[in-house]
Amino acid sequence: MKKCLLLLLCIFILSGCTITRMDTKNYEEVMDEILSLDINLYNKVGKGYKYYAPRGVVRTDANTYNDVLKRGDITYYLYVDVVSYYYKADYDYKVSDDSYYSSLLKEGKKEGYVDITEKDDKLYVQMVYNYAKIETYVEERELKTAIEDISYILSSVEFNDSLLKEMHEAGEFGSKEEVYKLFDNKEKEGNFLEYIEEYDKYEAEDEDVAPESEIEVKETTTTKENTTTKTTTTTETNASSE
Repeated sequence: MKKCLLLLLCIFILSGCTITRMDTKNYEEVMDEILSLDINLYNKVGKGYKYYAPRGVVRTDANTYNDVLKRGDITYYLYVDVVSYYYKADYDYKVSDDSYYSSLLKEGKKEGYVDITEKDDKLYVQMVYNYAKIETYVEERELKTAIEDISYILSSVEFNDSLLKEMHEAGEFGSKEEVYKLFDNKEKEGNFLEYIEEYDKYEAEDEDVAPESEIEVKETTTTKENTTTKTTTTTETNASSE
């Protein structure tokens, strides 16, 4: 038994692995640490993409490229921009000196920004990274937890290039000039939440949430003539958070 433990310890040391304690870090350090990781796990699947949600984060609604996720009282609104990813579109963001926290993000080929502002005794957090965006309102004491969850989710987003190519060839993306502008920095909060309200992206109420395994992805396709909606069931692959 002792030999087995010694062997495992040697393998661990030689592999260069380290144990990182997030509880000793502030939210900036937590974000930098997680974004530097190469996360190959996923447990949530969307149309043309997949990602990893940390243990304790539950998806409560899904609509093509929009997901609602919750950890306790914290609600995360996720938007994955497969169109901008496909066209490799740029975004516009200027660091703000007036924000609670504002910074550009870049790790390898992945880039984005985080902007935190104070609103009605809460913090409004929006993070764009790896062609995906999450917005949430949190208490200051919840900020590190939220940043940790958001960083894991956004950094783990992986796109299905072959499927996206098929979607583009089928005319689902429109023209390059029609790439969404959701990622552009705006002075006031709520641009994503307003987008949700305008297009009625979310239909379920938090008080009546279906079991996560039963959540269906509702696909909405809009054309100049009409709008059609179809529902498909996604199969999720469970992954350990350790």
